[in-house]
Amino acid sequence: MPRIAVDAMGGDSAPASPVAGAVDALSLHSDLEVLLVGPEEQLKAELQPLTYDATRLELFEASEVIGMEESPVVALRRKRNSSISVLIALLKEGRCDGIFSAGNTGAVVAACSMGLGLLPGIRRPGIAVPMPRGKTPVVLTDVGANVACKPQHLLQYGIMACEFLSHVYSVEKPRVGLLNVGQEDEKGNALVKESRELFRASDLNYVGNVEGGDIFLGDCDVIVCDGFVGNIVLKTSEALSSWLIEGIVSEVGEALKKAEGSDADDAKIILADGLRQLGVRFDYAEYGGAPLLGTQGVCTIGHGRSNPRAVRNALGWTQRMIEEDVQRAIIDALARSSDTIPGS
Repeated sequence: MPRIAVDAMGGDSAPASPVAGAVDALSLHSDLEVLLVGPEEQLKAELQPLTYDATRLELFEASEVIGMEESPVVALRRKRNSSISVLIALLKEGRCDGIFSAGNTGAVVAACSMGLGLLPGIRRPGIAVPMPRGKTPVVLTDVGANVACKPQHLLQYGIMACEFLSHVYSVEKPRVGLLNVGQEDEKGNALVKESRELFRASDLNYVGNVEGGDIFLGDCDVIVCDGFVGNIVLKTSEALSSWLIEGIVSEVGEALKKAEGSDADDAKIILADGLRQLGVRFDYAEYGGAPLLGTQGVCTIGHGRSNPRAVRNALGWTQRMIEEDVQRAIIDALARSSDTIPGS
C-alpha cells in the first residue's frame, strides 16, 4: 500500500487545506496511507472534526515551518526540523514512498536535490506541470526549477516528462515540442537551436518547434522550455484562466437576471451547470500540483494556494506515479538515451 508524506504546513491555507485534502484522499483511495507532517497538537486539532480511517493516517512532528519568502538554502540549514526537512528524512529512510508539499517551491527543490540526490545522469531536476487540454493534459516542463538551462537539461526534461505522461495518463509515444517564438528552424535563441539538434537525434517523438498557442490549441503532448519561460507561461495562463472564467460568469449572470419565463428558468439551470463544468476544467485544482522529476524520490509540488480538492487530486496521481514506478521508467529511459545526451 503506497505511503505518501504530506507537508501539512505548506501553502497559504495550511494546515487546514493539506489536512482536509489528505483525509479526502484517504476516503477516495482505500489503498493509500498518509503521513501528515507538522506540529502534532495542531494537526490533531485539525483532524478532530473529520472522519477518517485512523489505521491509514500517521502524524509526524515538525516544529518549524519554512515561509514562502525565505531563502530556500538558508532556511533549510537553519530549520532542521522544518516540515519540508522531515518530509525528506521520511522519504530517505524509506518510511514513505512519495511526498507532497505546497510550501516554498525553492526549498522543496533544494531539499530534494541535496537531501535525496539526483537520478543517474541528471544534471538538474525539472518541474513538469500538467495543464488542461482535452481528455488528457499537456505537460509543460520546466516551470521554475531551473531558470538557466543548457540543451542537455531540456532534453532530459523532455525524456522525463514523456515517461510521466505515458505511465500516469496512459499516453502512448507522447509528441514532444520545443517552445519557441515560431515554428521555423531559423527562429529562436541559441538554447532552442542547440536543443533542437539533440531532440532530433533522440528517440523521442519530436515534432519540432511549437508556439505559445500550441499549448492549448495544438496536438503536442509535452512542451519543453527553460524554467524562466515556463514559469511565466504557467503564471500567465493561471491568471488569464481565472480572469476569463470570472468575466464569463459575471456577464452570463447579468444576462440571466434580465431573462424571464419558464424557458429562462431552464436556461439558467443549464448555463449554471455548464459554468460549473467550465470552472472545473480550467481550475488548477483539477491536477493539484506538478511532479519534480529527476530526484531520487517521488515528489509532488502543489500550488501555494492549494485547496483541499487540489491536495486530494495531487495525492491521487502521486499514488499512481508510485504504483506505475515512474522513477524506474525514467532511469531506464535516460539510460537508453545516454548516447544522445552530452556529458552522460
